[in-house]
Amino acid sequence: MKTRIFLLPALLLAAGLTACTNKAGTSESPVTITVNLKNQPLVVNVSANAPVQIQEIDLLSHLKNANATDPQGFATVQLSYYTVVYSRRDGGKMIPAPETFAVGGTIPAGGNATLNNYPVMLASATQQSPFDQLLPFNGGIDQETGLNEIQIFYSLTFFGTTVSGQRVQSESAISELIFQP
Repeated sequence: MKTRIFLLPALLLAAGLTACTNKAGTSESPVTITVNLKNQPLVVNVSANAPVQIQEIDLLSHLKNANATDPQGFATVQLSYYTVVYSRRDGGKMIPAPETFAVGGTIPAGGNATLNNYPVMLASATQQSPFDQLLPFNGGIDQETGLNEIQIFYSLTFFGTTVSGQRVQSESAISELIFQP
């Protein structure tokens, strides 16, 4: 009887460790995608109340096996969405919530796609905490750092599937933004 009592928790623990459904985890896809950000804004005026957009994003698909080919196009990636995650560069703790944006298009294996004017932050987010502190009627100073600007890193990651149904997650591209009144 004691053997059964100890065996059941061990089986439940083992089942819990192998039942991971993390779609953002390791990709089984035969391709990887790299992200190159071009002509990105560095300084953002929070008074403008406009979305923050990247002028040009290049997505490059690379076959994981350099000797492989894809003549039938099964490794072509169908893009679905991308996420943007923020962190502070200036020592402050308050950050905007991560954002998810829809994206469409395909990238052939070994090929590329160029996206123009895609957002990394909605206009409404530039008017919320912590950026609202920089607005003139709120004092124009970040209360956490005492600075008249907020420095943010953002990480951009794309997700999709190959034509054959395998999940694909791009490498994350990291860049920075400086928000000013």
